[in-house]
Amino acid sequence: MGDRRSSAFTLIELLVVVAIISLLLAILLPSLNSAREQAKAVKCGANMRGCGQAVAQYLAESRGRFPVSYEYLDNDDNVTLDLAEWQGKYRHWSFSLFSDGQVKDEFFQCPGYQEKGGAPRTNPGLDRENWNVPEQIDANSQKNPNALEDFQATRMAYTANAAIMPRNKFNQELSAGSRINKIVRDNEVKSSADVIMVTEFNRNWRAVAINEGGGLLSKSHRPVNPFFHVSTGYNEYRTTTAGFRYGRTGDETYGLADLNTIENTPALIEGARGSELNAIGRHHPGGDELGGTTNFLFVDGHVERSTILKTMQERQWGDRYYSVTGDNTVYDRYGQLP
Repeated sequence: MGDRRSSAFTLIELLVVVAIISLLLAILLPSLNSAREQAKAVKCGANMRGCGQAVAQYLAESRGRFPVSYEYLDNDDNVTLDLAEWQGKYRHWSFSLFSDGQVKDEFFQCPGYQEKGGAPRTNPGLDRENWNVPEQIDANSQKNPNALEDFQATRMAYTANAAIMPRNKFNQELSAGSRINKIVRDNEVKSSADVIMVTEFNRNWRAVAINEGGGLLSKSHRPVNPFFHVSTGYNEYRTTTAGFRYGRTGDETYGLADLNTIENTPALIEGARGSELNAIGRHHPGGDELGGTTNFLFVDGHVERSTILKTMQERQWGDRYYSVTGDNTVYDRYGQLP
């Protein structure tokens, strides 16, 4: 009989194959992960661009007036209320777009966000899927689904520049200061291609929540204040005199903390660690010593990906705090006009 040899792999051959596959995976996985993260960043920017198109339509229908970031509403006639009449609901700028509330939720979500595409509403409503359990509470300190539901997209990955889309501080009772907010018109922004209108929240919803009543209360309706008042710090309402700065005098980081030290910190939207811009996400590829990159939607509708620090250095949040009364000039961090 002829010599019959086994066609099976030897143990050494199998080990060599496994080693080669492991080596290839080690080489390819970082590239695959990078490509995946790049794709998330691109998708997030595309959604943001859709928001920009909707804002452009809103401006055309509102005679050039930007939507406010949020306003509290009466259940019957949808008008801005005094504090004494507050019913706990608010109307967010997302609800003002897409034919007055016929909003496509995905336009306000980002696949790079850690949970369900974005932060929950302050008052998520009856559907438990819209809550971030077990930590979240609503405005009534409830942890269980109930009928209190804000007029806002279900999940919110984006936040507005408070200088363009102001808060609900349209009288001194609400602002608790000398200044109040006002509606901004598009013709007030002289260089629309150079001024940021919308950007991304930190991907951890706790950064835009505050500790209250035994849980975390989401503040996903809040815009971010990018400026530092010359005499009153990060409170933009306390005095009508003097203007604003891009950060404190000589502060090279403009009040921004390193992302690694703050990503799990709550209340960044309230200025818990300095600038409210710390509540902005930095979770896309690239970046600097303070974190990764972020998508920014500009007033003219185009989207750029950059670092927060660069946007401050290049004064891309505006040369006026357009949405507040009083002296709203914005200087550089040395108190000088550019």
